[in-house]
Amino acid sequence: MARLPETDPLAQGLKELLGPEAFLRASAGGVSWQPLPSSRQVWRFTFPEGKHVVVGKFFSSFPPGTVADQSLDREYHNYLQAPALGLNHGAGVIPRLLGRLPELRLGLVLEAVPGPDLYQLLAPAAAGDDGEALYQGLESLAQLLAFFHARPVPDTPVDAAPALAYLDKLTRQLTAAGLLEAGEVAALAGERQAWAARFEDFPDHEVLVHGDATPTNFLFPAGRAVALDLERLRVADRLWDLSWVAGEIKHAYGWRSRNPGAAEGPIGFFLRAYLQAQPGDAALARRVYGLNPFYMALAELRIARNAYLSPEYRRELVAEARRCLAGGRRL
Repeated sequence: MARLPETDPLAQGLKELLGPEAFLRASAGGVSWQPLPSSRQVWRFTFPEGKHVVVGKFFSSFPPGTVADQSLDREYHNYLQAPALGLNHGAGVIPRLLGRLPELRLGLVLEAVPGPDLYQLLAPAAAGDDGEALYQGLESLAQLLAFFHARPVPDTPVDAAPALAYLDKLTRQLTAAGLLEAGEVAALAGERQAWAARFEDFPDHEVLVHGDATPTNFLFPAGRAVALDLERLRVADRLWDLSWVAGEIKHAYGWRSRNPGAAEGPIGFFLRAYLQAQPGDAALARRVYGLNPFYMALAELRIARNAYLSPEYRRELVAEARRCLAGGRRL
């Protein structure tokens, strides 16, 4: 683990954000730092005696010009807006924002959250353990998303257009990647038409969604769930969150054990836990179960874009998504 001297400008900037007490034990050797897995520069900083642990996300340049840098800038401003939405740190659902140092390319500084992420709970369960930790995590995650979805936002009906447009986008991308043949493109177009009509049977109002419900974006400290990476926080259909989680569960079992059917138990448990957090809403339950296959297929097609997966498995994801679409219309 590398160390950052107290005299380094970055260490001094972090000290300003945390306060002078962060360096009461400067003789311990400065600030240690380690990179975290991410598509951008993300470091964990540990202060002397482990009294403070923070996570910093870095711009490639500032003012933000790239899509990634603009996303980081948006995430910072979403954290600033979080208290007005009831998502402040005191609620225990997101990390505490400490600030940023754009002059040092540091776009966001958050208090570190301990605990495994959803990926770390899914992996052993998919490999065959008893799954107790996964089910506990999924219950906490369902309650967390229910909390997000209950935040006060304008009462706006859900529009199917964004979901249908995303299917169009995925179809184009997978075709360009050589994963869809002409007949499959035609089949997905037929599913699009059928599901567009089905949306009309399941109205809902938009809610505040996390917007990027992938496994590494949720941590589970001490029996609760905490949401990270708020750059896609927005008002939209709740199924962007719920079905993304369902799709990631299916992928975890399919990729690790080649047994995607084994994911049905955890998926069903997660959806039931979410609905139990909002008891008595039979119409919502019908909608969640009625439209989850469509959004879950979107999640599977999205995952199939990842070139690090084997071509054979990516094709399996496409096939599973098509089964999800066709079978879901018969529910």
